[in-house]
Amino acid sequence: MGDYIKALIETQVIGAFRVALTMPLEHVLDRIKTYKQSKQGITYIQSYLDIKGARGLIGLYDGFYPSFLRNMVKQYYRWPMMIFIPSMLNDHIHNQSINKIITGASIGLFESCIITPFERLKTLKMTSMATGFGYLKYITLESIYVGFRIQTTRQVVSWTNYLYWDHKVRYALKTDPGQPLSIVNSLIASTLSSILNILAVHPFDTIKTLVQMEENHNYRKISLYQSFKIVYQNYGLAGLYAGWQARIIAYFCQALLTTPTIDYLERNYGISKTKKQQ
Repeated sequence: MGDYIKALIETQVIGAFRVALTMPLEHVLDRIKTYKQSKQGITYIQSYLDIKGARGLIGLYDGFYPSFLRNMVKQYYRWPMMIFIPSMLNDHIHNQSINKIITGASIGLFESCIITPFERLKTLKMTSMATGFGYLKYITLESIYVGFRIQTTRQVVSWTNYLYWDHKVRYALKTDPGQPLSIVNSLIASTLSSILNILAVHPFDTIKTLVQMEENHNYRKISLYQSFKIVYQNYGLAGLYAGWQARIIAYFCQALLTTPTIDYLERNYGISKTKKQQ
Protein backbone atom coordinates (compact mmCIF):
# COMPACT_ATOMS: atom_id res chain seq x y z
CA MET A 1 0.00 0.00 0.00
CA GLY A 2 2.89 2.35 0.78
CA ASP A 3 4.37 1.87 -2.69
CA TYR A 4 0.95 2.43 -4.23
CA ILE A 5 0.41 5.74 -2.41
CA LYS A 6 3.94 6.88 -3.22
CA ALA A 7 3.50 6.05 -6.90
CA LEU A 8 0.13 7.81 -6.94
CA ILE A 9 1.62 11.01 -5.49
CA GLU A 10 4.63 10.88 -7.81
CA THR A 11 2.44 10.47 -10.88
CA GLN A 12 0.30 13.49 -9.95
CA VAL A 13 3.36 15.69 -9.37
CA ILE A 14 5.07 14.54 -12.56
CA GLY A 15 1.87 14.99 -14.57
CA ALA A 16 1.20 18.50 -13.25
CA PHE A 17 4.83 19.45 -13.95
CA ARG A 18 4.56 18.21 -17.54
CA VAL A 19 1.40 20.24 -18.15
CA ALA A 20 2.92 23.41 -16.66
CA LEU A 21 6.13 22.99 -18.65
CA THR A 22 4.75 22.18 -22.09
CA MET A 23 1.29 23.78 -22.12
CA PRO A 24 2.28 27.30 -23.30
CA LEU A 25 3.88 25.98 -26.51
CA GLU A 26 1.58 22.99 -26.87
CA HIS A 27 -1.55 25.12 -26.84
CA VAL A 28 -0.35 27.50 -29.56
CA LEU A 29 0.50 24.54 -31.79
CA ASP A 30 -2.87 22.95 -31.05
CA ARG A 31 -4.66 26.25 -31.77
CA ILE A 32 -3.09 26.63 -35.21
CA LYS A 33 -3.49 22.92 -35.99
CA THR A 34 -7.18 22.90 -35.06
CA TYR A 35 -7.94 26.07 -37.05
CA LYS A 36 -6.11 24.64 -40.08
CA GLN A 37 -8.13 21.42 -39.83
CA SER A 38 -11.38 23.37 -39.68
CA LYS A 39 -10.61 25.45 -42.80
CA GLN A 40 -9.07 22.65 -44.93
CA GLY A 41 -6.63 23.76 -47.60
CA ILE A 42 -5.19 26.91 -46.01
CA THR A 43 -1.50 27.27 -45.13
CA TYR A 44 0.06 27.68 -41.70
CA ILE A 45 0.88 31.30 -42.51
CA GLN A 46 -2.72 31.99 -43.48
CA SER A 47 -3.94 30.27 -40.31
CA TYR A 48 -1.66 32.45 -38.20
CA LEU A 49 -2.67 35.62 -40.06
CA ASP A 50 -6.38 34.81 -39.74
CA ILE A 51 -6.08 34.27 -35.98
CA LYS A 52 -3.82 37.27 -35.40
CA GLY A 53 -5.89 39.53 -37.65
CA ALA A 54 -9.14 38.72 -35.86
CA ARG A 55 -7.98 38.42 -32.28
CA GLY A 56 -4.38 39.63 -32.06
CA LEU A 57 -1.69 37.49 -30.46
CA ILE A 58 -4.05 36.65 -27.60
CA GLY A 59 -6.05 34.70 -30.19
CA LEU A 60 -3.31 32.07 -30.18
CA TYR A 61 -4.48 31.19 -26.66
CA ASP A 62 -8.18 30.92 -27.47
CA GLY A 63 -9.55 27.79 -25.83
CA PHE A 64 -6.78 27.76 -23.22
CA TYR A 65 -9.09 27.32 -20.21
CA PRO A 66 -10.89 24.13 -21.32
CA SER A 67 -7.62 22.79 -22.72
CA PHE A 68 -5.74 23.43 -19.47
CA LEU A 69 -8.51 21.89 -17.36
CA ARG A 70 -8.60 18.87 -19.68
CA ASN A 71 -4.86 18.33 -19.31
CA MET A 72 -4.88 18.72 -15.53
CA VAL A 73 -7.84 16.37 -15.04
CA LYS A 74 -6.12 13.74 -17.19
CA GLN A 75 -3.15 13.60 -14.83
CA TYR A 76 -5.28 12.18 -12.01
CA TYR A 77 -6.06 8.91 -13.76
CA ARG A 78 -3.83 8.39 -16.80
CA TRP A 79 -0.52 7.69 -15.04
CA PRO A 80 -1.93 5.22 -12.47
CA MET A 81 -3.88 3.46 -15.24
CA MET A 82 -0.80 3.30 -17.49
CA ILE A 83 1.24 1.63 -14.76
CA PHE A 84 -1.14 -0.47 -12.68
CA ILE A 85 -3.45 -1.95 -15.36
CA PRO A 86 -0.53 -3.73 -17.13
CA SER A 87 0.77 -4.88 -13.73
CA MET A 88 -2.61 -6.43 -12.85
CA LEU A 89 -3.01 -7.95 -16.31
CA ASN A 90 0.49 -9.43 -16.04
CA ASP A 91 -0.82 -11.93 -13.46
CA HIS A 92 -3.19 -13.39 -16.06
CA ILE A 93 -1.83 -12.48 -19.51
CA HIS A 94 1.90 -12.86 -20.05
CA ASN A 95 2.04 -11.23 -23.46
CA GLN A 96 3.03 -7.62 -22.75
CA SER A 97 1.93 -6.39 -26.17
CA ILE A 98 -1.61 -7.62 -25.55
CA ASN A 99 -1.50 -6.10 -22.07
CA LYS A 100 -0.58 -2.73 -23.51
CA ILE A 101 -3.35 -2.90 -26.11
CA ILE A 102 -5.95 -3.77 -23.44
CA THR A 103 -4.61 -0.99 -21.23
CA GLY A 104 -4.76 1.52 -24.08
CA ALA A 105 -8.35 0.55 -24.96
CA SER A 106 -9.37 0.81 -21.30
CA ILE A 107 -7.84 4.26 -20.87
CA GLY A 108 -9.26 5.46 -24.19
CA LEU A 109 -12.82 4.36 -23.36
CA PHE A 110 -12.68 5.83 -19.86
CA GLU A 111 -10.96 9.03 -20.94
CA SER A 112 -13.42 9.87 -23.72
CA CYS A 113 -16.22 10.05 -21.14
CA ILE A 114 -14.19 12.57 -19.11
CA ILE A 115 -12.60 14.81 -21.74
CA THR A 116 -15.23 15.05 -24.51
CA PRO A 117 -16.86 18.15 -22.92
CA PHE A 118 -13.48 19.88 -22.63
CA GLU A 119 -12.57 18.94 -26.21
CA ARG A 120 -15.92 20.19 -27.46
CA LEU A 121 -15.54 23.60 -25.77
CA LYS A 122 -11.91 23.88 -26.85
CA THR A 123 -12.77 23.11 -30.48
CA LEU A 124 -15.68 25.55 -30.48
CA LYS A 125 -13.42 28.33 -29.25
CA MET A 126 -10.49 27.48 -31.51
CA THR A 127 -12.55 27.33 -34.69
CA SER A 128 -14.49 30.54 -34.05
CA MET A 129 -13.22 34.10 -33.92
CA ALA A 130 -15.89 35.16 -31.41
CA THR A 131 -14.63 36.95 -28.30
CA GLY A 132 -15.54 36.27 -24.71
CA PHE A 133 -17.13 33.14 -23.29
CA GLY A 134 -20.13 32.85 -25.64
CA TYR A 135 -19.19 29.24 -26.35
CA LEU A 136 -20.24 28.37 -22.79
CA LYS A 137 -23.85 28.40 -24.01
CA TYR A 138 -23.12 24.92 -25.35
CA ILE A 139 -22.87 23.50 -21.83
CA THR A 140 -25.94 21.29 -22.11
CA LEU A 141 -25.92 17.50 -22.03
CA GLU A 142 -26.97 17.33 -25.67
CA SER A 143 -24.38 19.83 -26.96
CA ILE A 144 -21.43 19.15 -24.74
CA TYR A 145 -21.05 15.52 -25.86
CA VAL A 146 -21.22 16.26 -29.58
CA GLY A 147 -18.44 14.21 -31.18
CA PHE A 148 -18.38 11.58 -28.44
CA ARG A 149 -18.27 8.73 -30.98
CA ILE A 150 -15.27 10.06 -32.91
CA GLN A 151 -13.62 11.24 -29.68
CA THR A 152 -13.85 7.71 -28.28
CA THR A 153 -12.48 6.20 -31.48
CA ARG A 154 -9.64 8.70 -31.51
CA GLN A 155 -8.69 8.05 -27.88
CA VAL A 156 -8.74 4.27 -28.24
CA VAL A 157 -6.62 4.39 -31.40
CA SER A 158 -4.24 6.89 -29.81
CA TRP A 159 -3.74 5.04 -26.53
CA THR A 160 -3.44 1.53 -27.93
CA ASN A 161 -1.05 2.69 -30.64
CA TYR A 162 1.09 4.78 -28.29
CA LEU A 163 1.39 2.25 -25.46
CA TYR A 164 2.05 -0.64 -27.85
CA TRP A 165 4.84 1.09 -29.78
CA ASP A 166 6.28 2.84 -26.74
CA HIS A 167 6.65 -0.53 -25.02
CA LYS A 168 8.09 -2.23 -28.11
CA VAL A 169 10.62 0.51 -28.83
CA ARG A 170 11.74 1.13 -25.24
CA TYR A 171 12.40 -2.51 -24.45
CA ALA A 172 14.06 -3.11 -27.81
CA LEU A 173 16.56 -0.40 -26.84
CA LYS A 174 17.34 -2.07 -23.50
CA THR A 175 19.55 -5.04 -22.69
CA ASP A 176 17.78 -5.53 -19.35
CA PRO A 177 14.14 -4.64 -18.41
CA GLY A 178 15.28 -2.98 -15.18
CA GLN A 179 17.85 -0.83 -16.94
CA PRO A 180 17.09 2.92 -17.07
CA LEU A 181 16.57 4.38 -20.51
CA SER A 182 19.51 6.56 -21.58
CA ILE A 183 19.00 10.11 -22.84
CA VAL A 184 19.81 9.10 -26.42
CA ASN A 185 17.45 6.12 -26.28
CA SER A 186 14.74 8.31 -24.75
CA LEU A 187 15.06 10.64 -27.74
CA ILE A 188 14.90 7.71 -30.17
CA ALA A 189 11.86 6.20 -28.44
CA SER A 190 10.11 9.58 -28.22
CA THR A 191 10.70 10.32 -31.90
CA LEU A 192 9.53 6.92 -33.15
CA SER A 193 6.46 6.81 -30.92
CA SER A 194 5.49 10.35 -31.99
CA ILE A 195 5.75 9.55 -35.71
CA LEU A 196 3.85 6.26 -35.42
CA ASN A 197 1.13 7.89 -33.32
CA ILE A 198 0.63 10.76 -35.77
CA LEU A 199 0.31 8.33 -38.69
CA ALA A 200 -2.42 6.37 -36.93
CA VAL A 201 -4.29 9.06 -35.02
CA HIS A 202 -4.23 12.30 -37.00
CA PRO A 203 -6.99 11.48 -39.53
CA PHE A 204 -9.32 10.72 -36.60
CA ASP A 205 -8.29 13.99 -34.98
CA THR A 206 -9.17 15.90 -38.15
CA ILE A 207 -12.64 14.35 -38.34
CA LYS A 208 -13.15 15.08 -34.63
CA THR A 209 -12.44 18.78 -35.26
CA LEU A 210 -14.88 18.87 -38.19
CA VAL A 211 -17.60 17.17 -36.13
CA GLN A 212 -17.17 19.31 -33.00
CA MET A 213 -16.81 22.74 -34.62
CA GLU A 214 -19.86 25.01 -34.62
CA GLU A 215 -20.53 25.35 -38.33
CA ASN A 216 -20.30 21.76 -39.62
CA HIS A 217 -23.64 20.21 -38.67
CA ASN A 218 -23.54 17.90 -41.70
CA TYR A 219 -20.61 15.89 -40.32
CA ARG A 220 -22.64 14.99 -37.23
CA LYS A 221 -25.36 13.34 -39.30
CA ILE A 222 -23.16 10.94 -41.27
CA SER A 223 -21.03 7.92 -40.39
CA LEU A 224 -17.32 8.10 -39.66
CA TYR A 225 -16.65 6.24 -42.91
CA GLN A 226 -18.59 8.84 -44.88
CA SER A 227 -16.75 11.65 -43.10
CA PHE A 228 -13.38 10.17 -44.04
CA LYS A 229 -14.59 9.62 -47.60
CA ILE A 230 -15.78 13.25 -48.02
CA VAL A 231 -12.54 14.75 -46.70
CA TYR A 232 -10.41 12.39 -48.79
CA GLN A 233 -12.39 13.04 -51.99
CA ASN A 234 -12.24 16.82 -51.54
CA TYR A 235 -8.74 17.29 -50.13
CA GLY A 236 -6.91 13.97 -50.37
CA LEU A 237 -4.50 12.73 -47.70
CA ALA A 238 -3.43 16.34 -47.15
CA GLY A 239 -6.93 17.03 -45.83
CA LEU A 240 -6.94 14.10 -43.43
CA TYR A 241 -3.46 15.04 -42.19
CA ALA A 242 -4.08 18.80 -42.07
CA GLY A 243 -1.95 20.32 -39.31
CA TRP A 244 0.18 17.21 -38.77
CA GLN A 245 3.41 19.20 -38.62
CA ALA A 246 2.21 21.23 -35.64
CA ARG A 247 0.81 18.13 -33.99
CA ILE A 248 4.01 16.11 -34.28
CA ILE A 249 5.99 18.88 -32.56
CA ALA A 250 3.46 18.87 -29.73
CA TYR A 251 3.51 15.05 -29.55
CA PHE A 252 7.30 15.05 -29.43
CA CYS A 253 7.30 17.60 -26.57
CA GLN A 254 4.88 15.37 -24.68
CA ALA A 255 6.80 12.19 -25.42
CA LEU A 256 10.10 13.72 -24.27
CA LEU A 257 8.68 13.74 -20.75
CA THR A 258 6.18 10.88 -21.01
CA THR A 259 8.61 8.23 -22.30
CA PRO A 260 11.24 8.49 -19.52
CA THR A 261 8.45 8.93 -16.95
CA ILE A 262 6.71 5.70 -17.98
CA ASP A 263 10.09 3.99 -17.96
CA TYR A 264 10.84 5.23 -14.44
CA LEU A 265 7.42 4.27 -13.08
CA GLU A 266 7.48 0.82 -14.69
CA ARG A 267 10.93 0.12 -13.26
CA ASN A 268 9.82 1.12 -9.77
CA TYR A 269 6.15 0.14 -9.63
CA GLY A 270 5.13 -1.64 -12.82
CA ILE A 271 5.90 -4.52 -15.11
CA SER A 272 9.68 -4.03 -15.13
CA LYS A 273 9.74 -4.42 -11.34
CA THR A 274 7.64 -7.58 -11.68
CA LYS A 275 10.06 -8.98 -14.24
CA LYS A 276 13.03 -8.28 -11.95
CA GLN A 277 11.32 -10.00 -9.01
CA GLN A 278 10.58 -13.05 -11.15
